[in-house]
Amino acid sequence: MPKIKILPHEELCPNGAEIEATVGKSVCENLLNSSIDIEHACELSCACTTCHVIFREGFDSLNESTDDEEDLLDKAWGLEPKSRLSCQTIVDEHDLTIEIPKYTINMVSENHPKKENKNSDMEKTLTKKDFSLSDSALSHISSLLKQNNSSGVRVSVKTSGCSGYAYDLSYVEIAEKDDYVLNIEDVNLYISKESFIFLKGTKIDYVKKGLNSELIFINPNISAKCGCGESFSVDQNLFQQA
Repeated sequence: MPKIKILPHEELCPNGAEIEATVGKSVCENLLNSSIDIEHACELSCACTTCHVIFREGFDSLNESTDDEEDLLDKAWGLEPKSRLSCQTIVDEHDLTIEIPKYTINMVSENHPKKENKNSDMEKTLTKKDFSLSDSALSHISSLLKQNNSSGVRVSVKTSGCSGYAYDLSYVEIAEKDDYVLNIEDVNLYISKESFIFLKGTKIDYVKKGLNSELIFINPNISAKCGCGESFSVDQNLFQQA
Protein backbone atom coordinates (compact mmCIF):
# COMPACT_ATOMS: atom_id res chain seq x y z
CA MET A 1 0.00 0.00 0.00
CA PRO A 2 1.50 3.40 -0.98
CA LYS A 3 2.13 6.11 1.58
CA ILE A 4 1.63 9.83 1.49
CA LYS A 5 4.01 11.88 3.63
CA ILE A 6 2.69 15.32 4.56
CA LEU A 7 5.27 17.92 5.54
CA PRO A 8 4.49 20.01 8.65
CA HIS A 9 1.70 22.56 8.31
CA GLU A 10 1.10 24.81 11.33
CA GLU A 11 -2.66 24.25 11.43
CA LEU A 12 -3.47 21.00 9.66
CA CYS A 13 -0.58 18.84 10.93
CA PRO A 14 2.05 20.80 12.90
CA ASN A 15 4.37 17.79 13.26
CA GLY A 16 3.81 16.45 9.77
CA ALA A 17 2.15 13.10 9.08
CA GLU A 18 2.43 9.91 7.08
CA ILE A 19 -0.66 8.03 5.98
CA GLU A 20 -1.41 4.82 4.12
CA ALA A 21 -3.19 5.77 0.92
CA THR A 22 -5.89 4.03 -1.07
CA VAL A 23 -4.97 3.45 -4.72
CA GLY A 24 -7.45 4.95 -7.16
CA LYS A 25 -8.59 7.75 -4.84
CA SER A 26 -7.38 11.32 -5.08
CA VAL A 27 -4.75 12.72 -2.78
CA CYS A 28 -7.38 15.07 -1.34
CA GLU A 29 -9.75 12.21 -0.54
CA ASN A 30 -6.96 10.27 1.13
CA LEU A 31 -6.05 13.26 3.29
CA LEU A 32 -9.64 13.88 4.34
CA ASN A 33 -10.15 10.18 5.11
CA SER A 34 -7.12 10.39 7.43
CA SER A 35 -8.51 13.43 9.31
CA ILE A 36 -6.19 15.93 7.64
CA ASP A 37 -8.74 18.65 6.94
CA ILE A 38 -7.33 20.19 3.79
CA GLU A 39 -9.57 22.92 2.41
CA HIS A 40 -11.82 21.82 -0.49
CA ALA A 41 -14.29 24.61 -1.07
CA CYS A 42 -15.68 23.20 -4.34
CA GLU A 43 -16.17 19.71 -2.87
CA LEU A 44 -13.54 18.13 -5.17
CA SER A 45 -15.16 19.28 -8.40
CA CYS A 46 -12.12 21.08 -9.86
CA ALA A 47 -13.77 24.48 -9.52
CA CYS A 48 -11.40 26.17 -7.03
CA THR A 49 -7.74 26.13 -5.95
CA THR A 50 -8.17 25.59 -2.21
CA CYS A 51 -6.87 21.99 -2.26
CA HIS A 52 -3.60 23.06 -3.94
CA VAL A 53 -0.53 21.08 -2.82
CA ILE A 54 3.11 20.92 -3.87
CA PHE A 55 4.62 17.50 -4.58
CA ARG A 56 8.12 17.21 -3.15
CA GLU A 57 8.43 13.54 -4.14
CA GLY A 58 6.48 11.42 -6.61
CA PHE A 59 5.37 14.22 -8.94
CA ASP A 60 6.37 12.31 -12.09
CA SER A 61 4.18 9.35 -11.13
CA LEU A 62 0.97 11.40 -11.12
CA ASN A 63 -1.75 11.31 -13.74
CA GLU A 64 -1.61 14.15 -16.26
CA SER A 65 -3.39 17.37 -15.38
CA THR A 66 -6.34 18.54 -17.45
CA ASP A 67 -6.66 21.93 -19.12
CA ASP A 68 -9.25 22.92 -16.50
CA GLU A 69 -6.83 22.10 -13.68
CA GLU A 70 -4.00 24.02 -15.36
CA ASP A 71 -6.21 27.07 -15.79
CA LEU A 72 -7.17 27.00 -12.10
CA LEU A 73 -3.60 26.45 -10.89
CA ASP A 74 -2.60 29.78 -12.41
CA LYS A 75 -4.73 31.39 -9.68
CA ALA A 76 -3.35 29.35 -6.77
CA TRP A 77 -1.46 31.04 -3.93
CA GLY A 78 2.19 29.95 -3.67
CA LEU A 79 2.26 28.23 -7.08
CA GLU A 80 5.39 26.17 -7.86
CA PRO A 81 6.44 24.00 -10.84
CA LYS A 82 5.31 20.84 -9.03
CA SER A 83 1.98 22.21 -7.84
CA ARG A 84 -1.25 20.29 -8.44
CA LEU A 85 -4.81 20.29 -7.21
CA SER A 86 -4.97 17.40 -4.79
CA CYS A 87 -8.55 16.60 -5.78
CA GLN A 88 -7.35 15.90 -9.34
CA THR A 89 -4.27 13.80 -8.55
CA ILE A 90 -4.96 10.08 -8.28
CA VAL A 91 -2.85 7.83 -6.07
CA ASP A 92 -1.17 4.83 -7.73
CA GLU A 93 1.41 2.45 -6.28
CA HIS A 94 4.07 5.14 -5.75
CA ASP A 95 4.78 6.86 -2.45
CA LEU A 96 4.26 10.62 -2.39
CA THR A 97 5.56 13.53 -0.34
CA ILE A 98 3.49 16.71 -0.33
CA GLU A 99 3.58 20.18 1.14
CA ILE A 100 0.33 22.00 1.85
CA PRO A 101 0.88 25.74 1.30
CA LYS A 102 0.46 27.96 4.34
CA TYR A 103 -2.47 29.81 2.77
CA THR A 104 -5.11 29.29 0.13
CA ILE A 105 -6.27 32.07 -2.16
CA ASN A 106 -9.46 32.30 -0.07
CA MET A 107 -7.54 32.87 3.16
CA VAL A 108 -5.26 35.50 1.62
CA SER A 109 -8.09 37.45 -0.01
CA GLU A 110 -9.92 37.54 3.33
CA ASN A 111 -6.83 38.24 5.50
CA HIS A 112 -7.93 35.04 7.24
CA PRO A 113 -5.39 33.67 9.74
CA LYS A 114 -7.43 30.72 10.83
CA LYS A 115 -10.72 28.97 10.18
CA GLU A 116 -13.67 30.93 11.45
CA ASN A 117 -15.04 30.02 14.82
CA LYS A 118 -18.22 28.10 14.00
CA ASN A 119 -19.68 28.93 17.41
CA SER A 120 -19.92 32.60 16.59
CA ASP A 121 -21.13 34.52 13.55
CA MET A 122 -19.06 37.53 14.57
CA GLU A 123 -15.84 36.49 16.26
CA LYS A 124 -12.90 34.90 14.50
CA THR A 125 -10.26 33.36 16.71
CA LEU A 126 -6.57 34.18 16.48
CA THR A 127 -3.64 32.20 17.83
CA LYS A 128 -0.51 33.50 19.55
CA LYS A 129 1.34 33.06 16.26
CA ASP A 130 -0.94 35.69 14.74
CA PHE A 131 -0.61 38.19 17.59
CA SER A 132 0.96 37.98 21.04
CA LEU A 133 1.85 39.79 24.27
CA SER A 134 5.01 39.53 26.32
CA ASP A 135 4.57 38.65 29.99
CA SER A 136 5.23 42.25 30.98
CA ALA A 137 2.72 43.59 28.45
CA LEU A 138 0.13 41.06 29.57
CA SER A 139 0.56 42.09 33.21
CA HIS A 140 0.39 45.80 32.37
CA ILE A 141 -2.70 45.55 30.16
CA SER A 142 -4.43 43.29 32.67
CA SER A 143 -3.85 45.94 35.34
CA LEU A 144 -5.22 48.69 33.09
CA LEU A 145 -8.33 46.65 32.34
CA LYS A 146 -9.06 46.22 36.03
CA GLN A 147 -8.56 49.93 36.68
CA ASN A 148 -10.98 50.79 33.87
CA ASN A 149 -13.51 48.02 34.61
CA SER A 150 -13.10 46.71 31.09
CA SER A 151 -12.89 43.16 29.78
CA GLY A 152 -10.81 43.75 26.68
CA VAL A 153 -8.66 45.93 24.45
CA ARG A 154 -9.27 46.65 20.78
CA VAL A 155 -6.10 47.07 18.73
CA SER A 156 -6.36 48.85 15.42
CA VAL A 157 -4.33 50.81 12.90
CA LYS A 158 -5.32 54.30 11.77
CA THR A 159 -3.87 56.76 9.29
CA SER A 160 -1.68 59.24 11.13
CA GLY A 161 1.60 61.12 11.16
CA CYS A 162 4.26 61.62 8.55
CA SER A 163 4.78 57.93 7.78
CA GLY A 164 1.16 56.97 7.23
CA TYR A 165 -0.10 54.76 10.08
CA ALA A 166 -0.27 54.61 13.87
CA TYR A 167 -1.50 52.12 16.46
CA ASP A 168 -4.67 52.77 18.42
CA LEU A 169 -5.76 50.96 21.61
CA SER A 170 -9.18 51.34 23.19
CA TYR A 171 -11.12 49.59 25.95
CA VAL A 172 -14.06 47.48 24.80
CA GLU A 173 -16.62 45.10 26.25
CA ILE A 174 -17.58 43.07 23.19
CA ALA A 175 -16.16 42.44 19.73
CA GLU A 176 -17.43 44.40 16.76
CA LYS A 177 -18.61 42.58 13.67
CA ASP A 178 -15.71 40.88 11.83
CA ASP A 179 -13.25 41.45 14.70
CA TYR A 180 -10.60 38.83 15.26
CA VAL A 181 -10.33 37.70 18.89
CA LEU A 182 -7.40 36.50 20.98
CA ASN A 183 -7.78 35.55 24.64
CA ILE A 184 -4.61 35.38 26.76
CA GLU A 185 -5.34 34.47 30.36
CA ASP A 186 -7.75 37.21 31.52
CA VAL A 187 -7.06 39.61 28.64
CA ASN A 188 -9.29 39.73 25.56
CA LEU A 189 -7.73 41.31 22.48
CA TYR A 190 -9.89 42.41 19.56
CA ILE A 191 -8.40 43.28 16.16
CA SER A 192 -10.46 44.69 13.33
CA LYS A 193 -10.42 42.80 10.07
CA GLU A 194 -9.20 45.91 8.26
CA SER A 195 -6.25 46.31 10.66
CA PHE A 196 -5.19 42.68 10.78
CA ILE A 197 -3.20 42.85 7.54
CA PHE A 198 -0.95 45.46 9.25
CA LEU A 199 -0.67 43.51 12.51
CA LYS A 200 -0.29 39.83 11.64
CA GLY A 201 2.69 38.40 13.53
CA THR A 202 3.00 41.41 15.86
CA LYS A 203 4.06 41.13 19.50
CA ILE A 204 3.37 43.83 22.11
CA ASP A 205 6.00 44.35 24.78
CA TYR A 206 6.05 46.63 27.83
CA VAL A 207 9.42 48.22 28.55
CA LYS A 208 10.78 50.61 31.14
CA LYS A 209 13.37 53.23 30.23
CA GLY A 210 14.55 55.12 33.28
CA LEU A 211 11.51 56.80 34.80
CA ASN A 212 9.40 56.18 31.68
CA SER A 213 7.59 53.08 30.52
CA GLU A 214 5.64 52.27 27.37
CA LEU A 215 4.01 49.59 25.26
CA ILE A 216 5.96 48.88 22.09
CA PHE A 217 4.85 47.00 19.00
CA ILE A 218 7.29 44.52 17.47
CA ASN A 219 5.73 44.37 14.04
CA PRO A 220 7.34 42.37 11.19
CA ASN A 221 5.27 44.22 8.57
CA ILE A 222 6.83 47.65 9.13
CA SER A 223 9.10 49.00 6.40
CA ALA A 224 9.93 52.36 8.03
CA LYS A 225 9.19 54.58 11.04
CA CYS A 226 9.07 58.34 11.30
CA GLY A 227 11.80 60.12 13.23
CA CYS A 228 9.50 61.00 16.12
CA GLY A 229 8.39 57.39 16.46
CA GLU A 230 4.70 58.29 16.30
CA SER A 231 3.87 56.61 12.98
CA PHE A 232 5.08 53.95 10.58
CA SER A 233 4.74 52.71 7.02
CA VAL A 234 4.44 49.21 5.59
CA ASP A 235 5.75 47.45 2.51
CA GLN A 236 3.19 47.88 -0.29
CA ASN A 237 3.77 44.24 -1.26
CA LEU A 238 1.74 43.43 1.84
CA PHE A 239 -1.40 44.58 0.04
CA GLN A 240 -0.52 42.79 -3.18
CA GLN A 241 -0.09 39.52 -1.27
CA ALA A 242 -3.47 39.99 0.33
